[in-house]
Amino acid sequence: MDENKLDLIFKAYDVRGVFNESITPEIAFKIGAAFASYVDSDEIIVGHDGRISNEEMFTAVSSGIQNVNKKVLYVGTVPTDVVYTLSGIKNLPGLIITASHNPKQYTGFKFCNNGAIAIGQETGLKEIKKLAENFNEDFKILDLPVKKNMIDLYLDHFKKIVDTSEISETVKFCIDGGNGVLGSIIEDLSKTYNLNYVGLFMDVDGNFPNHPADPSDENNLSDLKAKVLSKNLDFGVAFDGDADRSVFIDDKGNLISGSLMTCLISDWLLEKQSDIKVVHNVNVQPSIIEYLKNKGVHTIRSKVGHSYIKKIMRDNDADFGGEHSAHFYLRENFYADSGILTLLIFLKILSEKNIKSGELTEKYEFMPSSGEINYTVKDVGISLDKIENSFEGDFDKLDGISYFSNNFWFNVRGSNTEPMLRLNAEAVDQKTLDNLISKISNIISL
Repeated sequence: MDENKLDLIFKAYDVRGVFNESITPEIAFKIGAAFASYVDSDEIIVGHDGRISNEEMFTAVSSGIQNVNKKVLYVGTVPTDVVYTLSGIKNLPGLIITASHNPKQYTGFKFCNNGAIAIGQETGLKEIKKLAENFNEDFKILDLPVKKNMIDLYLDHFKKIVDTSEISETVKFCIDGGNGVLGSIIEDLSKTYNLNYVGLFMDVDGNFPNHPADPSDENNLSDLKAKVLSKNLDFGVAFDGDADRSVFIDDKGNLISGSLMTCLISDWLLEKQSDIKVVHNVNVQPSIIEYLKNKGVHTIRSKVGHSYIKKIMRDNDADFGGEHSAHFYLRENFYADSGILTLLIFLKILSEKNIKSGELTEKYEFMPSSGEINYTVKDVGISLDKIENSFEGDFDKLDGISYFSNNFWFNVRGSNTEPMLRLNAEAVDQKTLDNLISKISNIISL
């Protein structure tokens, strides 16, 4: 086994690489065998998103799992959260073949243990990598398992969290599927909840012919915004490639950031119960966290990444988790993230309050924020050192570097999945924010 190749593809909370370069079917076979050897269960749930490499990847992974005498419960082309939810319901480990929002040439894996318990670098990935390094059996293709359609079981679970009667048919919205895997279950979802939606790019197509399946880049939301405005819809939502993230815009075409959505859902939960715990990552805006704290919400800060958030939520029995990147987690869903469940919750909120999304968001007045700005850099560590040396005072280093001052805040961290530096910032006014972004951008470019 090429250890250097494994070092490239094993990230902080998943496995990610280019198909037939850093991740070959042979490597996928070994990782499948390693994961099967790591978990105690005799059966593993396996699904995949809509990427063009998935047939070869699934064949290899399934063969690897069966090679160590474990069974594969194959659930087909499904969103990532389907595997998480089924893992929780059936108390089985799960593996989803996906590269999330990355371009079409990428592939990868996300893992969970029995009960949808996340697997990350500190919770099993290192051990799986070691097992893959030491697995020396020859690559061989075994019989593929028959697909089992388990979407009804998945949706029955969601109906216990958001009842079909709690969503009004008068709420009309647009979904941009981005040609990702959401399209594989949209008919079942819509039929179950009688959704009143207009669809964009719902065909599952691993070539992503219309725009990248990355809603965190606001350039990819232009079609969605145009449709919401032209049809006078209540809101719009865009999903990423594996549909575990949902990014919302209001009826006026304004982006509802992951930070603001964290606030909206936390506020709504607080209305239902007097005491809640919310886990958030380091790049949720501090002004929003301060707002929640002042309302009595117990907030807990986390590194970026689903495996970190889920562990902290479990350890603290937290009600909800939110990331600025638009991953949202709910205790009732085995502490797992789900873009689809977030959509249902947002529909429930709007139905209860009987208002447009813009009316819901306009009551919030937080500091101007940058959103996430990405920089391609040669060396993440050197770039972070340069930024740290350019500001006086101490930095918080829970994840990357965070700087808090009276007039502004920023967090800069290296991506866990791409060779990039990510900046999030807020300031007391737009001019201060613009100057801050300009200063950091100049430091990075030196």
